[in-house]
Amino acid sequence: MRPIVKKQRVAYFTPQGFLDGNNASQMITIQDMQAVRAAHVSMVLVSLKKVIFFNKNGIGIVFDALSKMQKELKVVVGFCDYTVKQYEAFFKFFEGDIGFSLFKTLDIAMLFAGGGESGGEENVLIFNEDATQRSIQAIEIFDKGYTPIVVQTLDDFIARAEEKEKFFAIVERTYLGLMSNRIAAKTRGNCVIYYLKGFLDGSVTEQFDVMYHQNCLKVGFQLFMFDATRVSSLNIHAANFFSRLSTAGAEYGALIAIVGLDMEKTPKRFVEELEDAGIMFFENETDFFTDEIVLSMSGGGAAVRKEKHKLTKAMVARLPTLVSSTMDTLQMMTNMMALKEDMKIQPFEPKGEELMASSVAFYGDIEGMITLVMPKELVEKSCALLLGEENGDPEVLADALSELVNIVAGKSKTSLQEEGVHINITLPRSYVAVDDLKTTLEGIQGVQVNFSFEDYPFTFYLSP
Repeated sequence: MRPIVKKQRVAYFTPQGFLDGNNASQMITIQDMQAVRAAHVSMVLVSLKKVIFFNKNGIGIVFDALSKMQKELKVVVGFCDYTVKQYEAFFKFFEGDIGFSLFKTLDIAMLFAGGGESGGEENVLIFNEDATQRSIQAIEIFDKGYTPIVVQTLDDFIARAEEKEKFFAIVERTYLGLMSNRIAAKTRGNCVIYYLKGFLDGSVTEQFDVMYHQNCLKVGFQLFMFDATRVSSLNIHAANFFSRLSTAGAEYGALIAIVGLDMEKTPKRFVEELEDAGIMFFENETDFFTDEIVLSMSGGGAAVRKEKHKLTKAMVARLPTLVSSTMDTLQMMTNMMALKEDMKIQPFEPKGEELMASSVAFYGDIEGMITLVMPKELVEKSCALLLGEENGDPEVLADALSELVNIVAGKSKTSLQEEGVHINITLPRSYVAVDDLKTTLEGIQGVQVNFSFEDYPFTFYLSP
């Protein structure tokens, strides 16, 4: 099936009828891939407009072919022109871990591909239930020359969408998989929340990403909540796992809690052993977040890093890529040029007053942590696009700063992958003030790069 190529450098296939394990393998041939390569496109999509039915096997086969193009040609790949049920089916099939992009229509896809006529005055309405997706989509739309109007809730979106004549385009049920950094955990302030389900046994050690958890400690998270509302019970192997996790976390001053576990189905001796290991139990999230001990830790503070690693040549070699990904994003977001002032290997010494900061750790082929520090006013300017409206509340700004750092990390991950370096990243940890961050980075030698955005100081810090 030969692809159709649009002037925005978008190639798309239009299969018809059924897309399952029997016919999907014939949809994209070697000749088709050669045609795409010759067209020098930036995006390759499969339109589902004429597809009556598809299943996981069919989509999986098509995605394998798209993945080859993605790796070889460095293009965005995905699907478009789907129904609501088909959109929901993608997330069900892949359990939320989608490695491709989804565009409600081909026109929306071409909007993200760029190359169209835009004077910067066309408004584009954006809504997605996922805050990170809202942020990424807003930045991409802004980068293509449009003015994104981001709404935070479905009710607001429905109300604004009724005035469709005010918008050049309306973006919904769209997912940018290429830049997505989806992980099986969420944060709330200084707390990382893990979600568990089923019967917990020795397999939990295989399912749980210990490296990710250790890097969350490195970033400075102190509270770790395991949501066990969907857990039926646990055995001695799972109990031992949590005990070891709590003991290791205690070295960082971290607290582990299990919330919503059915105590009637859980052997009492396991609960007692876990409590002896320092793990706290709560009936629900409300009880957890209103507990005095939790409140004393959630308002600030940072884990003290016991292990002091050193910078490696491999880390420093990738510094230009990490800095470039950061500064390109911030310059675009603030519409200000950044001036590099100096770069040194030194202890963490931020410049400026009323500073806020956010850190994200990475691990894989290389391991380390990126920290961004800037004055509150620069945070407001950098995150204005993500907030959708002016907001000077420090906690709201901290959340927006986390989203910004998450996007920077995602861009860094993609750029490094193109260089053959593969990493995973944690969720960001933001600080309303930098004193707690100084505790986390105490005694560490990192690379500090100081910039200025007009009159605003900005610090990029790479640490082991």
